[in-house]
Amino acid sequence: MADIFQSLDTLDSEKLQMVVDRLEYRGTYPPFVAMRERYFDRLPLERCREVLDMGCGTGVVTRALAARLPGEARLTGTDFSAELIGVARRLAAEEGLDGRISFDVADSHGTEANQDQYDLVVLHTLLSHVTSPAQVLKEAARVTASGGHVVVFDGDYASITFGAGDPALNDEALQALLKTVVAHPRAMRQFPELVAGSGLELADFLPEILAEAGKAEFFESMLDSYRPAMVAAGHISEAAARQWSETHHAASAAGTFFGSCNFVSYILRKP
Repeated sequence: MADIFQSLDTLDSEKLQMVVDRLEYRGTYPPFVAMRERYFDRLPLERCREVLDMGCGTGVVTRALAARLPGEARLTGTDFSAELIGVARRLAAEEGLDGRISFDVADSHGTEANQDQYDLVVLHTLLSHVTSPAQVLKEAARVTASGGHVVVFDGDYASITFGAGDPALNDEALQALLKTVVAHPRAMRQFPELVAGSGLELADFLPEILAEAGKAEFFESMLDSYRPAMVAAGHISEAAARQWSETHHAASAAGTFFGSCNFVSYILRKP
């Protein structure tokens, strides 16, 4: 199943900017940052000299990694979208990091990087969006050096749930959301099966839950970011999408919102 992240360079400027804003927002939203920092803490970052961030998007995680890595470490971010790579280069330059990070357009199914090149390969919210998760994981394994690590962080998006309003409308809208922005909503619960054929071994595992009750922030931002794309893709009517969005905005304003989604970090080691 395709999602908009597989065809970002075909989006109009308004929808693309919504994606850029969403990616950058997640990089500063404290609970999301905390999940990222927890898996950073489990990695031997002090020993990493060559690092690849596959599917880097706007480079928000690449820039965060730069702050945690030794000064001599070299970072490369790759993404299928030339538009996002352009944004990543600009933002890195604005933060004075363009001397430490290079960004290139590349398909994560086949990066053309050298075999055994990287001490660490990061797949942060990538695997659920690609055409073939198994192929991307094998490519990550190929470019990772012996003794190096691959970390995969993503949402178990099949677990996403909202509490306010009509349950039937919630189900309809969340299915429309997944069809629009997540190609593989069950990728993280199926991930151990992929590891078995990847040439990697499971070294660590961090289960997470991101939930909001009362006032919404993360999930309210998601409503605004993706509703136009859901309608444009034909997965839900404008009227139903508006009703769904307004219901949860109202619940947040009244302090009665509930939303949650599970996230998972897998840390893998290449023998």
